[in-house]
Amino acid sequence: MQARLSMPASRLRAHYDVVVVGSGYGGGVAASRLARCGRKVAVLERGREFLPGDFPDGVAAASAETQLTGTHGRIGSPLALFDVRVGKDVDVLMGCGLGGTSLINANVCLMPDARVFQDEAWPVPLRTDRLLAEGFVRARHMLRPEPSAKTQSYQKVAALDLAAQAFDRNVKPIPLHVAFKSGPNAAGVEQPACTDCGDCCGGCNVGAKTTTACTYIADAAAFGAEVFTGIRVLSLAKDERDGWRVSATPTDADAARGQQYSITADVVVLAAGTLGSTEILLRSQQLHGLAVSPCLGHRFTSNGDAIAFSYNNDIPVNGIGVGHPPKVQLAPVGQAVNALIDMRDTADVRDGIAICECALPSSFAAALPAMLAPTAAIFGEREKRTSPVQLEGLQNTVASLVKGAYGGAVHNSQTFLAVGHDAGDGVMRLDDDRLTIEWDGAINQPAFQNIDQALRRASYATGGTYIRNPVSQKALGGNPMTVHPLGGCVMGESSATGVVNHKGQVFDASVEANPNAIHRGLYVCDGAVIPCPLGIHPLLTITALAERAMILMAEEYGWEMREESAPTQVPSPDAATVASVAIAAPSPQRPWFARWLRRAPQPANGE
Repeated sequence: MQARLSMPASRLRAHYDVVVVGSGYGGGVAASRLARCGRKVAVLERGREFLPGDFPDGVAAASAETQLTGTHGRIGSPLALFDVRVGKDVDVLMGCGLGGTSLINANVCLMPDARVFQDEAWPVPLRTDRLLAEGFVRARHMLRPEPSAKTQSYQKVAALDLAAQAFDRNVKPIPLHVAFKSGPNAAGVEQPACTDCGDCCGGCNVGAKTTTACTYIADAAAFGAEVFTGIRVLSLAKDERDGWRVSATPTDADAARGQQYSITADVVVLAAGTLGSTEILLRSQQLHGLAVSPCLGHRFTSNGDAIAFSYNNDIPVNGIGVGHPPKVQLAPVGQAVNALIDMRDTADVRDGIAICECALPSSFAAALPAMLAPTAAIFGEREKRTSPVQLEGLQNTVASLVKGAYGGAVHNSQTFLAVGHDAGDGVMRLDDDRLTIEWDGAINQPAFQNIDQALRRASYATGGTYIRNPVSQKALGGNPMTVHPLGGCVMGESSATGVVNHKGQVFDASVEANPNAIHRGLYVCDGAVIPCPLGIHPLLTITALAERAMILMAEEYGWEMREESAPTQVPSPDAATVASVAIAAPSPQRPWFARWLRRAPQPANGE
């Protein structure tokens, strides 16, 4: 049973040995390992804490758990789980909560092609020492990834296998950080076995998803770290003690009535995600004159992400989650992602592609028939079909509109997630104190065109209507959408080529005579440090890089990292603490997209 880990903000101390900003893969590793070094650690997470059963189970709840930030401001609660950033050139989806995006990702634990790490964008020490390999070992030990023993039995995998034949390939099962058997995980937290409900990307109400909250963060708490949620870090500056002063505010600033937090620390680890860590350093540069590399904000990559649909295939796919407890009785859906078509063995590693199937969460199920049918009619592409097949397809579409997502066309639809290698030359900036991503012509890059062709081919192989991600259609903005943003605080050999060194230490650009000078005690430890696309899901690499960085930090400061197992039961705050720490969930409201459209500027003269 997962215990609540977070404390009320009233228990924040004035000073900590270490402040970790963020609780995803990088922040989780940093908190766990530094707490094991005997440091007094505070974890500051902008989102709130979710326990199994707290995640949305319907369209209204999912809408209330969605925040959308764009050029017109933000719609939705800043504490909402699904954090969508709509940019001028690229859109991003990430998780907001204790555990970061691990709360809503697909659990995919795959390593990049070995040639990725031969790219000269990586600092020489990282390419030549053995510590990264040790980082991968430690990451796997904590997350315990393995494929489902039932992978080949899932209908969505069978459909992907049929699509793979169009490329003369077979699908490969994917190791997932999911508990397939009940019992304690590596942090001593009891997890029930996965029920194959398919809701991984909507938040796991079973408790089988091995998030950073129930592993690394729980381990950190077991070794004395103090965990705080609903706190948004704004900036940091050097203090008079040669340490760091962290400025923060309650995430829900409207409810906070101007309350601010100011905390000092000897060491600050920024692990607020690619967008979050970059934003904090940019604001610190603007407000406090923090001398950082001119590379800050540069080399943003979407990791070549693409999302698409194969609508109304000739075979059942069963790719919609059923939730927990299940909303309908069907064959097991599986996990969000179970298998991939691995086409990364190209002569040039940058031409490689990986295509996965994906189950959509049950919380979106009710909206899917009305969303996919018109989208297919307007934007869909399919091979020429005979009249009987066309009639059957129409009957399936009507069946889904009448019966819902668990029958007819939607039941026969596949969701594709693909990754590749984009140019990785986007730029993040602060515009009116809001982070923006500039990446002119991003959607027209050859990488996205190649992925688009491959996904269309995969869709046709199973008789589906091919639909690019609707938000990537020109009529709806034409932006690529990524769930794997990387870069912005990239690693480099010096401040001329990177924001941090191979250890994650932030370069001090004020020392012109020494481009290797660092801001002592300031680290970045998340996807922001990755200097190029990985061509595969990044969570395992981010975790391994963080493990490596913590080994080097402990060595540099002379700290001994305790290796014994965590207690099997993480202490739970008393009832009074739980009552005072609970941050209210957003209340159900009109769908955010309806309110967003209402606020958007309207064209003049009916144009």
